[in-house]
Amino acid sequence: MLTRFTMLLVTALLLAGCGADATPQPVAGDDGPKPGGTLVLGENADEPACLDPHQLSTTNTTVVGRPIFDSLLWQDAEGNLKPWLAAAWKISDDGLTYTFTLREGVTFHDGSAWNAEALKLNLEHMRDPATKSPLAASYIAPYKDAKVVNERTLEVRLSSPYSAFLNVLAQSYLAMISPKQLKEDPASTCEHPIGSGPFVFGKWTKGQSITYRKNPGYAWGPTGRTGPAYLDGLEIRFMAEDATRYNALLAGEVNVIDNTPPVSVEDVKANPGLAFTTIDRPGHPFSVWLNTGRAPFGDQKVRQALTLAVDRKAIIDSVSFGQWSVATGFVTPSTPDHAQGGQIAYDPARANELLDEAGWTQKDKDGIRLKDGKRLTAVALDTGVNPQNTQILVQTQAAAAKAGIEIKIENVTAQVSSDRTAKGDFDVSVGIWTTNTADVLWIQYSSKNITTAERRGQNTTRLSDDDLDKLLEEARASTDAAQRAGIYGKAQARLLELAPAIPLYDRPSLVSSQKRVHGLTWDYAYGAVTFQDAWVS
Repeated sequence: MLTRFTMLLVTALLLAGCGADATPQPVAGDDGPKPGGTLVLGENADEPACLDPHQLSTTNTTVVGRPIFDSLLWQDAEGNLKPWLAAAWKISDDGLTYTFTLREGVTFHDGSAWNAEALKLNLEHMRDPATKSPLAASYIAPYKDAKVVNERTLEVRLSSPYSAFLNVLAQSYLAMISPKQLKEDPASTCEHPIGSGPFVFGKWTKGQSITYRKNPGYAWGPTGRTGPAYLDGLEIRFMAEDATRYNALLAGEVNVIDNTPPVSVEDVKANPGLAFTTIDRPGHPFSVWLNTGRAPFGDQKVRQALTLAVDRKAIIDSVSFGQWSVATGFVTPSTPDHAQGGQIAYDPARANELLDEAGWTQKDKDGIRLKDGKRLTAVALDTGVNPQNTQILVQTQAAAAKAGIEIKIENVTAQVSSDRTAKGDFDVSVGIWTTNTADVLWIQYSSKNITTAERRGQNTTRLSDDDLDKLLEEARASTDAAQRAGIYGKAQARLLELAPAIPLYDRPSLVSSQKRVHGLTWDYAYGAVTFQDAWVS
């Protein structure tokens, strides 16, 4: 039965298809692609600590890693999975065995060959506890073992059916590393990654930039043009300040900027020398995460109250200047098996009622609620990497205070934030989880993904709910598309009731460039800009 809280949150749950996407278009006026030159991308300060794709976990993962690394499959603009390093694949009737036939003629940057043994080594590296993979190990958790049938064929066995297996194999998190590097020097994958992609890793000046050079022998691109990149080189510069990044584009110091400041988007569109393109990222919307593993958000009514106390639209409009869409649930519309929800209510009166019901009936001189003499206080972690994230936390803090909830914001480094989140030493954080499957709900909310001493999980809210766990396991095992979509719809409705997070907005990638930059393309499995076909006139 739906509670009053759920009825306030949900007006309908109807299955919907994937949302529209935008493809960067070349600018007219030139005769055609002109090989040569170096393109410079201005990126925000969310710099990875390691360049091993199986260990990457920042929001810039795909942008940083995709130039170097190829994946087994490629996802196109319509969400279809296409061959890449795998030429073909078969799935057994029970969904437990995947047989991959691999592409011929592929070599890694160190000269090592792409074959069945290379794929097996990569799968083992992803799940090896020594890799300390925050993502890849979770994405292939059902992986059991693999058998080399011959040089071009690998038989992969799963411990249980896994409907998202092929989807995640198209992601950059599960890209392929040189088998020679994995066997001879696995410790070097962080600092000097070796892949098979259109660009070769050059130099990483931490806190500043990463440079890449063209792979002249590249001949296995996933799109229509399979040959080497047009560019001789690519440089990604990490630029923390939004204004600095935007002004660098205006001054011609960089050719492209990712994470365009929302306040600047309309100015970019009006500038005849600039171009703008965007795509909605699939996965989990940007959210305020709540730690359900301890007080105060171990109490469902307190979580529900904070959700109702936050005017999400007002916050998003003020921060994004109209560039972001307010989220309606726990999966973005561009994700397969998204369930179309209604409005998550803004209802301060009901929020106050829920806090009263939870026993927080008194207030101190500051207006903060009390129970048994203790203040209703929560600690929020902020890395300061993204100015919009900080603004969202500050406005959430203000909204919470009106309901009598005190949120103390602590400024910490990205590493400290990661470590404390893994330990459950926080109450509030903000973030997004981009992936091309609704299995993001299992990644984020299954009790199996709560971090333990043996395994780093991604259930940062530490939510544990038997009903939700059952639904998510059923969806993972389902081989029927319609049945799976229905199960995910029920799971999304359950999450609205449990309120482990406050979904805020469906974050798009906002990319601006000089008009003389052509051929920017998208990695649709993540919604990130790519450069194999890019050239500068």
